[in-house]
Amino acid sequence: MKSSLAPLRRAGLGIAAAALAVSGMAVSTGSASAATPLCEKMITYTNQVKDRIVVPVTNSGLITCTIGRGLAANTTVVAGFQRGLIQCYPGIRLAAPYSDEFVRDLDRDGSFGPRTEAALKGVQNYIRTTPDGIYGPDTRNRMKFPSGTTCKPFLG
Repeated sequence: MKSSLAPLRRAGLGIAAAALAVSGMAVSTGSASAATPLCEKMITYTNQVKDRIVVPVTNSGLITCTIGRGLAANTTVVAGFQRGLIQCYPGIRLAAPYSDEFVRDLDRDGSFGPRTEAALKGVQNYIRTTPDGIYGPDTRNRMKFPSGTTCKPFLG
């Protein structure tokens, strides 16, 4: 009798493993970056000390948004973000495997590819936030942004 149940048990374990895998995938897609809306445009924002800085926002103007590989809404936002990195952090080295390059050498092409990700990781290391290559609230709060020909902090 036990031998006739063994295939059913194995099948049941396989179904259970598949169910766990599916539910695990659902949990992993619920990350903070997935819950944060995409940045969709660049605006001039006035910070707490009345500096006018250029920051990414959602179409509805929310300043809490995300940019990253596979998370960029459009090339205009990425190009504006690249411009900000280049202007405010020109002497920072990109993260590996591009650590022989500087942020100032980044192409402002509107593509959030591996070099832009490495540039952001280099900046994140410099500003002492998690170097995950994703622009979000923590990175925003520590970054500097273009303000005319200079750069100023976000300062909520």
